[in-house]
Amino acid sequence: MDIRQFQYFISVAEHLNFTRAAKEHFIAQTAMSQQIIAIEKKLDVQLFIRNNRSVQLTPAGNVLLREAKLIVSIAEEAIRKTQHAASGFVGSLKVGFLGPNEKHLLPELIRKFRHSYPNINLTFIQDSTETINSYLERGLLDIAFTESYNLEQIPSFEYKAICNHPICIVLHREHPLASEATINLSSLAHESFVAIDSQEYHGAFERMVDFCITNGGFTPQIVSQHRHPETVLLMIEAGVGVALLPHYFFNAYVNPNLKFIELSGDGDLVHSIIAWRKDHNNPSVPLFLKEFDMTSSL
Repeated sequence: MDIRQFQYFISVAEHLNFTRAAKEHFIAQTAMSQQIIAIEKKLDVQLFIRNNRSVQLTPAGNVLLREAKLIVSIAEEAIRKTQHAASGFVGSLKVGFLGPNEKHLLPELIRKFRHSYPNINLTFIQDSTETINSYLERGLLDIAFTESYNLEQIPSFEYKAICNHPICIVLHREHPLASEATINLSSLAHESFVAIDSQEYHGAFERMVDFCITNGGFTPQIVSQHRHPETVLLMIEAGVGVALLPHYFFNAYVNPNLKFIELSGDGDLVHSIIAWRKDHNNPSVPLFLKEFDMTSSL
């Protein structure tokens, strides 16, 4: 398999739609289907479950998606470093981030860093906490904006705290509890829950379930799971259920139809951090951390 085939597979897996994936690569839908069939034949596995209404990844497809992203990332990094070396650029920094919880900080930090160090090339990768932490641990990222849970399992990291975000119950503005100032977790025992995908965000998913069991005395009734937090919010707006999400989504996705209400009693916090490997050998890392300290102190 070549890199282009991996890229085709990733597009189909992310869109779960052959037509949209084909348009992304400017090829015909039939050509995209033939490429996926060729990959399945070469690997002797079924990667997608197809019918007239939907396309879904098989368990084998989920595994290949994670590994294909890694392979493409390594290949792109090799190309980028080669091109930069030929052009005289010697500094580079690959930064991972999650998305909504860095919106208040990243734009100004990037602007100032580029002004201070114009010859250091910045590349940004957005993904889930599990993927970002894995990439950083494997040396595929130089630095990462991530979250601190399960960090004790990765002793090779150093990090600095950024801020804490309370976990809120998110519900539709017409929900019977929408007017409450705070909500006791146990009062949600009979609610339908919308959750982030348990495979894509395994750690966060397990943490949410454990939190409900330990602090609320119930196992959440999860009616749907989604790979993107935006889809979780969409389902809540559609009245499918409620969700437990960090408060930073409130500012990142302002929506008058949604209410973010903090939990009463012993709530939970998401700790945002900036992390890097203790044994890094990239001289751009301390420069970025210095600029981070200056920006975050303002």
